[in-house]
Amino acid sequence: MPEFVQGLQGLALEVTADRVGKADVGIVGIGVMGSNLALNFLGKGFAVAIYNRNTELSEKFIMDHTPTFGAGKVLGARTYEDFAKLLRKPRKTLILVTAGKVTDIVIDSLMDVFEKEDIIVDTGNAHFKDQSRRAEMVEARGMRFLGMGISGGAEGARKGPAFFPGGTLSIWEDIRPLVEAASAKASDGRPCVTMCGKGGAGSCVKMYHNAGEYAVLQIWAEAYAALRGLGLDGDGIKDVLAAWKRRGPLDSYMLDITCLVAGMRDPEASDESYLVDHTADMIGSKGTGLWSVQVAMDVGCPVPSLAEAVISRQMSMTRPERQRNMGLLGSFVHVEPSTVTGAERDQLIEDLYWAVYLSVVASYAQMFQAMRDVDKEFSLNISGNLPRIISTFRAGCILQGALLEPMTKAFESDPDIPNLVCAFKEEIKVGMSSFRATCARAAFAGEPLVVIQASLSYLVAMTQPTLVAGQVVSLQRDVFGRHGFKRLEKVIVPTEETHHVEWPEMLP
Repeated sequence: MPEFVQGLQGLALEVTADRVGKADVGIVGIGVMGSNLALNFLGKGFAVAIYNRNTELSEKFIMDHTPTFGAGKVLGARTYEDFAKLLRKPRKTLILVTAGKVTDIVIDSLMDVFEKEDIIVDTGNAHFKDQSRRAEMVEARGMRFLGMGISGGAEGARKGPAFFPGGTLSIWEDIRPLVEAASAKASDGRPCVTMCGKGGAGSCVKMYHNAGEYAVLQIWAEAYAALRGLGLDGDGIKDVLAAWKRRGPLDSYMLDITCLVAGMRDPEASDESYLVDHTADMIGSKGTGLWSVQVAMDVGCPVPSLAEAVISRQMSMTRPERQRNMGLLGSFVHVEPSTVTGAERDQLIEDLYWAVYLSVVASYAQMFQAMRDVDKEFSLNISGNLPRIISTFRAGCILQGALLEPMTKAFESDPDIPNLVCAFKEEIKVGMSSFRATCARAAFAGEPLVVIQASLSYLVAMTQPTLVAGQVVSLQRDVFGRHGFKRLEKVIVPTEETHHVEWPEMLP
């Protein structure tokens, strides 16, 4: 151990005069994400102050990393008061603790020791309404607040994630050099971060980012299940997915990790069987996907693919009930390996390619449409920033993929585009028959492809000028509840006034 590091033992968290005001940025919470983000900032040349309730973790972090980054670069404190002393004014601190009440406790503690114009940034997976509330509370004390989502996981935090900030607009220029330096860089060199809007805008974007992640992960999982239903083993599925990647449009991080999962052998199995076959079908979640669907429904934005992805996770957690049901009813799924081979199987695989392609497009369309509708309801200033926001997904982000390029261009070319699916007219024309064929086949055999099937329903419904079932239900409601209905003038335009019909008495 270098002599200057040995001198830190027992003194690492002492705030001496030569350490006051030396840190460019503070990190509260040095768990996996916090420590990796701190290392990211240190690697970019910034001095970092850390605070953790467990002071032993803080001391260890300083001792471990001072030899790499040098004396005076990694600073720490035992109290919030001393932590504030370490930071250069206006102070800039990122919170990386468990989302919820703990975050509020940290914010309160920082406000007690911070001053006017100091900046507090919460990076947790928070509900955007909570972040809007926090922004108002912090601003009322004269300080500034950002709710800033982070995508990329622990590895992204270390090497460069995508950031989604939202809050006090005046903050951006003050904190921009720090965040842009730490962020991932897209292929054109642009940092994967932009100010998303005011209040809880950043966390709103992160919520819908996560909902889109839920949907697309499920789509790739359903593609795996469908390919296995065609008789392919894990390596065969990996080969198909790799071929799809080479075609270009579906090239993405989530496809890459699905390829990895498909071919992974179980290191604990003596027969070299695939790890997926030894994995419990129980999917965890942290709530952001559910919040996103709930808010979208509140503002009247249909998001069936996102909703089915959330439901799939909930259904996966009912394993004991599913086991009991099967014991009483048997299975309604045909899981026998397919005997289809040759050109016929090639066509089924091609059909599935287009089903996946258009399902991903439909899921992204719902994600961005929900952001726009939520923005209208809560005035977060997201919609005008949407092209820049989408461009930040291009690297360091779970949603990273080739399709984001045409999606960004679609919103840049027409910010008022009715729906993102309108930018994929040619692809829909080419792939729709294959999409239908895949869903028809899935209805008769194999794993239920619930997000893929919901995505087909979305594409069909959202391009229908008239939904016949909608006409029927409108009249049904008038029969039993006298709720009224809108007439179509010249079979095109709904009337503003509500109409009723004198129905025969129908008692339930």
